[in-house]
Amino acid sequence: MPTTTRQRIITEALRLFGERGYAATTIAQIEDAAGLSPGSGSLYRHFRSKDQLLYEAVGETLADRGEWAQYFDPDFSVTELMAQIAPDADLVDTITLLCQVGLGRLEHDRDVTRILFRDNSIPSDVLEVFRRNEFLQALSAISRGLAELAGPHPAEQDWDALATVVLSAVSQFWVESDAYGGLHPSGIGTERYLRTLAATIAARLTPQP
Repeated sequence: MPTTTRQRIITEALRLFGERGYAATTIAQIEDAAGLSPGSGSLYRHFRSKDQLLYEAVGETLADRGEWAQYFDPDFSVTELMAQIAPDADLVDTITLLCQVGLGRLEHDRDVTRILFRDNSIPSDVLEVFRRNEFLQALSAISRGLAELAGPHPAEQDWDALATVVLSAVSQFWVESDAYGGLHPSGIGTERYLRTLAATIAARLTPQP
């Protein structure tokens, strides 16, 4: 499908912001990468400023959830999904799979993830877009999923706090791995890390004698 000039600008701007940093990327560099005449001001036909470009690019990218949309649905059921794709999976397997879904989401929007987690030069209103449109919604989805996995008689839990632990652990692992070219600096592989994290969370969900 052919892309519009506006879409090319967004794609190349996010790539440059993710690689070089927001403050270090110029309008001319974005124009050049998008196939426009660098320094011509052609970008301003589509966006009033670099700030507006970033704001809209992040918002539109996060809104396009694709295959991840089902996980954000308030009616999404973890147990129903696992019954379809892995009926023999245990609790650790299930949580590991959900963590892999989270990593996949971060990797799919790699440029946005880099901007938000590794760049301290971006405007606060862009951070608020991420917090409102992605972080809080993902947190809510994880919280509901953990409560569902705990069964009908769960131990007393602060589900939102536990969901924050999961989300932060997955996100930080991605950020640290990305900074080192895809391999976590500890040398621990993704599967090993996620299964250990899943086992830790599963222990919280399992009733203790």
